[in-house]
Amino acid sequence: MVSIVDNFNQVSLHNPNIEILKLYKDIPEINEVDPRGYKITRPLFSHSDMPKFLNSHTIKIEDFDWDKPFLYSVVLHHNNALAAKHLNLIPLVIQHQIKLKRCKLILDNTMEGDQVSSFFKNIYQSTNKLNLPASQIYYVTNSLVAETEHKIFLESNSHIKEHINVISFMYNVMDVQRLKKLGHLPMVVDVEEEIEYKENNFNNIKPFLKVNRTGRPERNLFMLYLNKYNLYDKFLLSFPEYPDYTFPPEKYKELITKENIDSLKTKCPFDIDQTDKDNHGPPGSGAGKFNADLPFQPVHYKNSLFSIVMCAFPFVNKCCHLHSSTFNPIYCGHPVIQFGPYNHLQILKDHGFMTFDKWWDESYDTFKQGWKRFDGVLKVVEDLSKLSNKQLFEMYKEMKNVIQHNSDLIQNYNIKEVLINRILK
Repeated sequence: MVSIVDNFNQVSLHNPNIEILKLYKDIPEINEVDPRGYKITRPLFSHSDMPKFLNSHTIKIEDFDWDKPFLYSVVLHHNNALAAKHLNLIPLVIQHQIKLKRCKLILDNTMEGDQVSSFFKNIYQSTNKLNLPASQIYYVTNSLVAETEHKIFLESNSHIKEHINVISFMYNVMDVQRLKKLGHLPMVVDVEEEIEYKENNFNNIKPFLKVNRTGRPERNLFMLYLNKYNLYDKFLLSFPEYPDYTFPPEKYKELITKENIDSLKTKCPFDIDQTDKDNHGPPGSGAGKFNADLPFQPVHYKNSLFSIVMCAFPFVNKCCHLHSSTFNPIYCGHPVIQFGPYNHLQILKDHGFMTFDKWWDESYDTFKQGWKRFDGVLKVVEDLSKLSNKQLFEMYKEMKNVIQHNSDLIQNYNIKEVLINRILK
C-alpha cells in the first residue's frame, strides 16, 4: 500500500515553515520552552517515518490518481491529546478519503509514549464530530500499556461502537538496527566476548554507566546523590549541565543543600568523550550545538558493567514509555537498574525480557508512589557500591545467560509481526 505525502505531513517537527504555522495561529500551545530554557515551536502534526517502517512507497499527492487505497501518516505533537482535539487540521481531501475508507490515517507516536486517556477521549470526540470512521485510524505509540488502557477506556465508554486501532510499538528496539548501520551500536553482541574484554581490561572497567542528555528532577537528584557520597570512582558519567528543578518537600534534605548543589555545578559538564565535549550550546546538530538524541559511543558499554537508567515519564500513571536509554544498553550487554513508571519491569517481562531480581531487589517496581520507587533504585546502587569491583564483575558473569537472552530479543525483534501485519493486513 502506497503512502501519500504533501506539504502538511512533511513539515519538520522542529522547524515548521510560516505557511504551516498559519494553520496554528489560534493554538498557542504549540509554543513551548524546552527543559534547557530554549523557546521552541512545534506543529501538532509533522513528518513521519512510518512509510519507511512499513516499506511503503511514497507518492506526492499531486501525482496520485486516487485509484487505490493508501496510507497517510503524521507524527503527533508531544501533547497527543491536543493533536487529537484538532484532528480537523488534517487536509480535507484526506478526510474525505478516510470517510470513503480508502485512506488509513496513521497517528505516529512511536518516539513518545505519554499518558493516553485524554488522547482517547479527544480522538473519539473528533472522529464523531468530523464523521470519520474510527476503524480507519491507527494510533501507533511507544507507550507499552496503551493497548491495555484503550480496552479499559472502551469498557467505560460502551456507547463507542467503532474503535480506532491502537498499537504499542517498541520503536527504540527496532531503532537498534538503524543505529548499528550508523556505527553507533555493535553489529553483534556476544556476552562471552564482552566478558573476555572486561577481564583483559579489568583495571579500566567501571562498575556503573550513567549517561544523560537532558535534565530532569530525578536525574539531577541522582547526580546530587553521587556527589554527596563521592561515588564518582564507581561511574562512567555523561551529564552536560545542572538545570534548576524543585524536589519533593521534606525529602532528600541531605542532597539538596546549597553546598551540595553548588559543588555539583562546579564539576559540570561531565563529558564522557569528545562527542560529549562538542555537544553543548543551543539546540541543533553539529559541534557547538546540543543534540538531545545524539547516541553514545558503544565502547562505554564495554568499559562498564551495569547501566543506571532514568526512564521517561516515571511519575505518570497508566504510562510506560521505554526508549533508547533502556534498550541500547540492554542490546549492548548491560543489565539495567532503572527508575521507571510503576510496574515497568513486569511490563518488560511481559514482552519477553528477563530482569535481575536474582541479584538485587527489584520490589521497588511495585511501589505506586514514584519517589518511593526512586528511593528503591538508590538503595540498589548503595548496596552494589559497597561491593568490590571484582565482586561486581563476578556477579556480571553470573548473569551472562540473562544478558544474552535480552540482547538476542532486541536483535530479533519482528517488526513485521508487531507492526506491519497489523496495519497492512
